[in-house]
Amino acid sequence: MMQAASAAEMRGFVHINGSNVVRPFADAVADRISKSGKIKRPWVESNSTGGGIQLFCEPETGESPDIVNASRPMKKSEFEACQASGIKNIVEVKIGYSGLVLAHSKKVPALDITRKELFLALGKKVPDPKCKNCDTLVPNPYKTWKDINPSLPDTKIEVVAPPIGSGIRELFEEAVSKAGCESFPFIAAWKETQKAKYKEVCFTARSDGAYIEESGNAIAAMLAKNPGLLGFVSYKQYAGNTDRLNAARIDGAVPSVESIAANRYPIARPLFLYFKADHVGKVKGLQQYLAEFTNDKAWGEKGYLAQLGLVPMSAEERKLYAADVKKRKPMSAPIDTVAASRSLPDAQRVAR
Repeated sequence: MMQAASAAEMRGFVHINGSNVVRPFADAVADRISKSGKIKRPWVESNSTGGGIQLFCEPETGESPDIVNASRPMKKSEFEACQASGIKNIVEVKIGYSGLVLAHSKKVPALDITRKELFLALGKKVPDPKCKNCDTLVPNPYKTWKDINPSLPDTKIEVVAPPIGSGIRELFEEAVSKAGCESFPFIAAWKETQKAKYKEVCFTARSDGAYIEESGNAIAAMLAKNPGLLGFVSYKQYAGNTDRLNAARIDGAVPSVESIAANRYPIARPLFLYFKADHVGKVKGLQQYLAEFTNDKAWGEKGYLAQLGLVPMSAEERKLYAADVKKRKPMSAPIDTVAASRSLPDAQRVAR
């Protein structure tokens, strides 16, 4: 362990890996702390939350990440893998929230839809609508929204959604595809009994033109010009285009900073970073990076990360997590299925 820590110290700069969702925020902080020229810019990589945590939890080498970004809490199994390989003192820091909005032109009334209906609209294979009590899947037969639910518009299903490799794909798959898919109990059961089949069904989109892969700022213009088109955009993109876009209700909830931070809006997730407390004071720039990230000028309501789309935590939560960073307070074993949050009174709770 001492030899590995020394190797990381000799590296001379911070190494970060993990979530594509968090990457833009990690890069922004890295840019800020390197401007002085006294510290090398941190090496920021991203593949996925799970892939980053796996690297973070491997036995220490000089190339092992000092920080891993995550668009979900660390799992109990991942924490145990860290402990088994000698990564003992891990500090968990919730940094804020990320949210997706299903938007469409203001020229049509705001839509009210469920994630189950979105799965039926976008999945390549879906439960056979002609067989109510059987576990049969068929190629997606739905052509219009009304085919799925008579209360939905009689318009062609066309949805612009995140492409593979984009920063918000992880959030889309976790909060939309997975949730809608698992609304069918027999498919949810496959997660334990037929994992490959479960993944194929839940995360394979139809390829007949109903699911349109696109990302970036061009989506808002596409939606505004085409009243029949729906599209997933970041909350920041939606908030900057409320003059021409409506936001659909998802499972009855309307997206807002308040509903996202209070966990009332379903297509949103808390974001985290995890760091190795034993590397602070040894890896040059790590302490400065953490201090910059947990400063209100970065992660606060008016901070530069909010300008990039991070939905901030409450001032109280920011204070608590910033204190954990300063104290290098190691996390305890997480409880799976429950997202990590601070033990605040219910009236004050804004974490999931």
